[in-house]
Amino acid sequence: MGNLERMHSIEAARGIAAFAVVLLHAANLMAVDHFSGRVGLGGLFGFGYVGVDFFFTLSGFIIAFVHFDDIGRPKQLGTYVRKRLVRIYPIYWFCLVLAIAILVTGRMFLNKDTSLGFFNSDIAGTIFLLPVSAPKFVEVAWSLQYELMFYGAFALLVANRRLGIASFLIWFIAILWRLLLVPENSSFGGLLSAYSLQFLFGVMTAAITRNRDFAWAGKSLFLFGVCCFGTSTYYERAMADAPHGPVGQLLLGFSASLILFSLVELEKKKLIHTPRFMYQLGSVSYSIYLSHIIFLNLAYSVLLKAGLYHRLPEVVVFSLSVVAAAICSVLIGFLVELPLGRLLKRQTLPVQAMPNPAVLNHH
Repeated sequence: MGNLERMHSIEAARGIAAFAVVLLHAANLMAVDHFSGRVGLGGLFGFGYVGVDFFFTLSGFIIAFVHFDDIGRPKQLGTYVRKRLVRIYPIYWFCLVLAIAILVTGRMFLNKDTSLGFFNSDIAGTIFLLPVSAPKFVEVAWSLQYELMFYGAFALLVANRRLGIASFLIWFIAILWRLLLVPENSSFGGLLSAYSLQFLFGVMTAAITRNRDFAWAGKSLFLFGVCCFGTSTYYERAMADAPHGPVGQLLLGFSASLILFSLVELEKKKLIHTPRFMYQLGSVSYSIYLSHIIFLNLAYSVLLKAGLYHRLPEVVVFSLSVVAAAICSVLIGFLVELPLGRLLKRQTLPVQAMPNPAVLNHH
């Protein structure tokens, strides 16, 4: 089976995962002392971090699905790298500048110190997302450091098929060894973390579904995958000794793979219809993910300054801020991310390397 023309259901799934993270951060941000000093809505959305587990699995799937034909073709390595860099950096830098601008403006408005506490040692981690220091200002940027590691790992497959497959197999075994037998050992900068395992789950899902059809895979399998993901989330929240333990992350990655596998098969058979607004939101999920905390913080601050934060019911403050953050981050996606991505792809990629815009259009 070649490239699917459209995978709207997977775009929609990405959007749902992004909003799970938005709800989590909206509640957690209320715990800041000058807001509520406690997690909002009694921690109702404390499960939202599982959206990140879905993202990591999805990342492996999309990279492998989109670049499957590049495996073992070293001449494509330059094009692959340019595509990946164009994908991750421009909108991240935009959100980074936006976050700093809002932070400085807010401090000036409140007559507070405008120094950023940004040092030379922060440049590599914050500006270039290198895993030598934690990124500042864009709180979720730590996950992009993993993305860059994944991009580098997949480059091995592009450069040399046999070496890449052997490396991925060794990588997979090493992660399982660490997670299940010696979880207290170092993850070597995330290389042997459960997030890396979730990425590999996604790669394997793409490799399995890319050129084969599975007649038996239908809506029942999708529902089973959703149930497995829900059960894994429940295990994380109610049964695990600590959130995001090795077993929980392994279960989340595996069940996310089941969902992706079933969605691809449903798309092949044209047995699934996704509402337009859902896959359109999914198409800007990267912007939602990167910028939502900026706008949540801004919304809470405005309500606080206006004297409404403590006057209105908590659920109203939460809802208003989530809606405001969602609207602003979606606008960033449609007005900045997508146009900027198209422009940079036209300028940096050769004509023959330009991806079909209908196939996972912003990847």
